[in-house]
Amino acid sequence: MDPRLLIPAPDTIPVPWGWFDALLHITFVAHILLMNVVVGGAAIALAAHLRGSNTTLAKDLSTKMPTALALTINMGVAPLLFLQVLYGNFVYTSSVIMAAWWLSIIILVMAAYYGLYIYDFRFDTSGARPLLIAVPLALLVCVGFLFSNNMTLMLDPARWTAWFDNRAGTLLNLGDPMLLPRWLHFMVGALAVGGLAVALLGRTKGDQDYVRTGLTWFTRSTLAQLVFGVWFLLSLPDPALKQFLGGNITSALLLTGALILAAASLVTAFRGNVPGTLLWTVLTVAAMALVRDRLRDILLSPYQDIRSLAVTSEYSPMVLFLAVFLLAIPVVAWLVRQYLRAVKES
Repeated sequence: MDPRLLIPAPDTIPVPWGWFDALLHITFVAHILLMNVVVGGAAIALAAHLRGSNTTLAKDLSTKMPTALALTINMGVAPLLFLQVLYGNFVYTSSVIMAAWWLSIIILVMAAYYGLYIYDFRFDTSGARPLLIAVPLALLVCVGFLFSNNMTLMLDPARWTAWFDNRAGTLLNLGDPMLLPRWLHFMVGALAVGGLAVALLGRTKGDQDYVRTGLTWFTRSTLAQLVFGVWFLLSLPDPALKQFLGGNITSALLLTGALILAAASLVTAFRGNVPGTLLWTVLTVAAMALVRDRLRDILLSPYQDIRSLAVTSEYSPMVLFLAVFLLAIPVVAWLVRQYLRAVKES
């Protein structure tokens, strides 16, 4: 069967695609950084318990992870909505194919959220702290795996035909060679950003032990990313791989730029420069998100070009959205300051 026959017609969008693409990129970067803080922080806390050392760090992390997960969830809504605007005919279809798993994400995230609160509230009284943090960590890692399944499945309509043999919504994209390295690439990246969050916490508290611990996690995980990054790159279909290896100047420059930024973050981390490492890491994540966006365009190019989507030129909803967004920035900044002040006083 021709996979093109399975792809629904794209929706008309109100303004040119570039607006939504830029908002998708910006909100995704914010979401992925927060997600990395939660997953990486939980992994670092678990490691501290298993080693029987630095329980003070685990205690500090326990008080912050529920809030960080709440922010992660809220910041995850926007990029998912913008993705649906531009690629709804792909991501809705892949979501239906794995519907049982996709809907289970709501339950898994809620369970992880409550699990982090239980870990925080019972930290001083429970003798099973490793288990209390291991459970929500495992749930979040599972959520990441399900997201990787959907995001890879939407890119390959040829795999959608498996639905005709299993219409229960329980299909996963396990046969895709990109799935495992892509998922592990994100998870190892979470350890690096989680380590950086610990280093930032240490710098705020004036605790050099936190800084050393966090930067150690950051540097080792970032170096490990070289392995998983190469594996992910080599798992790409030949047309995409060739573009990133020099077949297309834009794709090659994006990947090269991301690698240079990652190297800069490593250099500053080895020098103990926490603010510099933060800057280069944010830029690296932003660049990697552009590489990811480029990969999506390459793989979907045989089926659709978002630049050719029909536009109704109804700008008023977008203007209203941007106005509310800009007004919300100082409000959110004030709320964050109040939260940090309350944490510091407590």
